[in-house]
Amino acid sequence: MKHHEDDEILAQINIIPLVDVSLVLLIIFIVTVGHILTPPIEINLPQSKSARGTIKTEVINVFISNEGVIYLEKNVVTLKDLKDRLDHIYKKNPEAAVTLNVDKSTYFQRVVDVLDVLNGLGIKKLNIQTSRN
Repeated sequence: MKHHEDDEILAQINIIPLVDVSLVLLIIFIVTVGHILTPPIEINLPQSKSARGTIKTEVINVFISNEGVIYLEKNVVTLKDLKDRLDHIYKKNPEAAVTLNVDKSTYFQRVVDVLDVLNGLGIKKLNIQTSRN
């Protein structure tokens, strides 16, 4: 019997589907890594009967957790870091408003410390976030 060239088995691996799947997994990882690495800040806001919406200017969010940890947006900061970063932001945009999100079980001294920093920087637009009951 003669072997024809058509009868030979091609032993090749098609890697194009593997590359496609790898790229899709890479895109999914890039999109979700921000949510995985930055845990949500757990803030139990105090309640208010007259809570209103925020102002439509640039808002800088400062959080104080129930343990007294201070966050500027989603980054943990010390009081000195908070002062330096807010000073930099406020010099760029003096119309920016600061929204203070404080857990209702936080020690009040920590809130006063943050308010002292804001007052020292001359920040005039301050909102204190509450939830409506």
